[in-house]
Amino acid sequence: MISYVTPMINKKIDIQDTREITGWAYHEMKWLTEAGAKEADRERNKILQSISGRVNSNFLGNKIGPGELSPGCVNCGRGTWSCIFINFLCTAHCFYCPQDRKKRTDNPPNESGLIFDNPDDYVDYLEKFKFKGASYSGGEPFLQYEKVLTYTRKIRERLGKEFYIWLYTNGDLVNKNKLKALKEAGLNEIRFDISARNYDLKAVKMAVGIIDTVTVEIPAIPEDYEILKKCLARMKAAGVAHLNLHQLFANQHCYKQFNDRRYTYLHQPNIPVLESEMTALKIIKYAVDKNIGLPVNYCCSIYKHRFQQKAYRKRFLPFIKERFEVSTEAEFIRRLSVQDKPVKLKKLVKTFRENNGDDRLWSFKKDNSELFIHHSLLKYVDFSKHDLMVSYFAPQLKSTRDDDNENSRKVALNSCRNIFIERKFVHETTIRNPVAIRSFQELFIKKINNGDVFKKFYKDYDLKTKADIDEMMVEKDRLDYLKSWEFIGEGLYKIY
Repeated sequence: MISYVTPMINKKIDIQDTREITGWAYHEMKWLTEAGAKEADRERNKILQSISGRVNSNFLGNKIGPGELSPGCVNCGRGTWSCIFINFLCTAHCFYCPQDRKKRTDNPPNESGLIFDNPDDYVDYLEKFKFKGASYSGGEPFLQYEKVLTYTRKIRERLGKEFYIWLYTNGDLVNKNKLKALKEAGLNEIRFDISARNYDLKAVKMAVGIIDTVTVEIPAIPEDYEILKKCLARMKAAGVAHLNLHQLFANQHCYKQFNDRRYTYLHQPNIPVLESEMTALKIIKYAVDKNIGLPVNYCCSIYKHRFQQKAYRKRFLPFIKERFEVSTEAEFIRRLSVQDKPVKLKKLVKTFRENNGDDRLWSFKKDNSELFIHHSLLKYVDFSKHDLMVSYFAPQLKSTRDDDNENSRKVALNSCRNIFIERKFVHETTIRNPVAIRSFQELFIKKINNGDVFKKFYKDYDLKTKADIDEMMVEKDRLDYLKSWEFIGEGLYKIY
């Protein structure tokens, strides 16, 4: 059965975050109403039930569709993919483009905010952080065709034949000679956005038989449902190996065009379009109902928010995580601490040492008012006397050192190039009730079943007044919200 409800949704916070992100434009946009959400939920659930058992559910149900994923998509889901924006200019002006198409000057190759105008530096970066695949995006990469060739040759020469390389294009500048040269340089896969050119398959057919894997990757455009439906069999016949459907999402560069089309926005990360998801799911249903035989992958907005950001964190987190901290399943750094007078905290350290504790599993704040501890030491802390502070951090890549950030770590790519990784504060909360602290440990350290933990939580919480009940529910909500930093959600996001 396909899952589509994630356990760590907080509707109020999602709406608040979306309002802040969109700012003054929020009131210009058409947001899904509560009544509309109920109807959309019924419609989506009906489609999901109809295709259940007939499609694959990959990466915790965040990617669904018939057939296998391309090797590039597998690399993406596993967090071993680097996407370098080799340029930013383009030959097309798609209404859904998330980039500023008014720009007339190009930018140098960029990956995660780092400039890589030297291909050797980029290959050093791929090697240092153990990538297994890389792709070229833009703009339109064929506008920098010679540069793509150079980078591909360097990657293949130094990282070997197992390294997977692919490229995104609208097909405007493709010809057989260029394709053959790219194949010879080591390109494994090419992905065409045929929606940029009215679903013309000319360039796609040209690539089939030259590049090993030819993929069509397009946004799921609601108005194009009928033309795309008719195109499925033609793609299959042409030799297309995979169809990737993306969910449209809004930002400052495309939301006005979306407004003109009366799209409905969702209060979710990345501000996705409701009608785009419905279109993608209907295409999947049509493909399996008609037995088209074309592998289709729905790359929804929430998948990108969850897995691509998780991959970024996982890649750089080991360089800044302290021994007394841990990485959560969602690849955030979790830090636990207790605050008290220095003399009392030093007594705690004495207890740790008496129990053969490793000195690397704790650390004092500079003024000794806070003691950072590994979760294995929590059993030695009397939480009837101490609160538990829980903090989360994420790594952030920088090209230069931030002198104000004492936690910045230098990473040498080679003898001439350094990059820097900093820790970015994400969330912090203080848990005061001993029952809630025990529940925190059971949920996130011992990984005990959610239902069992909260059943015990309600049973053991000391309730004497109405204020105690209110406090208990606050503690419960606080624990629920921490799941956002601890786990990756399963399935498609709940519609509201």
